[in-house]
Amino acid sequence: MSMETTEILAVAPEAERDSGSYLEWSAILGGAVLAVAISTLLTAFGSAVGLSMVSADTARSSGLTALAIAAGLWALWVTVSACAAGGYLAGRMRRPALDASAHERGVRDGAHGLVVWAAGAILVAVLATSTVTGAARTVAAGAAAATAGAGALISQQADPLGSSLDVLMRSAGSTPATPGEREEASRILINGLSTGTLDAADRTYIASRMAARLGIAQPEAEKRIDDAFAKLNRAKETAKQAAERARKASVIAAFLAAAVLLVGAAAAWFAAQLGGSHRDEEMDLSSIFGR
Repeated sequence: MSMETTEILAVAPEAERDSGSYLEWSAILGGAVLAVAISTLLTAFGSAVGLSMVSADTARSSGLTALAIAAGLWALWVTVSACAAGGYLAGRMRRPALDASAHERGVRDGAHGLVVWAAGAILVAVLATSTVTGAARTVAAGAAAATAGAGALISQQADPLGSSLDVLMRSAGSTPATPGEREEASRILINGLSTGTLDAADRTYIASRMAARLGIAQPEAEKRIDDAFAKLNRAKETAKQAAERARKASVIAAFLAAAVLLVGAAAAWFAAQLGGSHRDEEMDLSSIFGR
């Protein structure tokens, strides 16, 4: 055998090793599946905790601040636990890279942890859940259920426009207001709410019709109109404030979800490095399980 052939044979194993990928997908998928399983388990437990904190009776339900804090802490706990367990498994199960330095092995193990984190996120997305926001959603779902129950109770009461028209059209005589007159007054009030002011001509017109139809004095009819319009304005402002609070809460939740994602990625990275270190040291963990 010639010297040239010997050199080719000597280099071939190294070239073959360099041509392969450093990622070991069996270890990665195993870690991702473990992360999803832990996330699902803790999310189910979080559902029970979240539902126990809320009630349709606002006096018996926890406040929104307490619910938000509980949701954030639980989401963080679920994410760190799932990502750390999956990353550790991937790092521990990956084949040791004996040809690499300790630093390079740590980088490769950490990279496997990051891919576990990414693969787990994809898996839970396919399963229509979320490792990061799943726990928060369960607590929020409980809050939504309580809100829906309270909303159902509120919906049984008269709406602001209907109750305002009832007071506005209350008759002191024997001739009540007709449905057409109620609809006309309703349109005028709604138009005033859209512009922010009640047109003076419309106000005078409705007041005169009410005074003639309901048997009340003109000043009293005008006062009723002013009171009804003020009540509707207060309801409008209350709705705007609620919508603004919901918008701000959504923005905060989105930023917190991104922050928890970053924490989960870091947990997977360092846990995978720890698993790789235990693999290289052949650490015996049987004492943890009492064996």
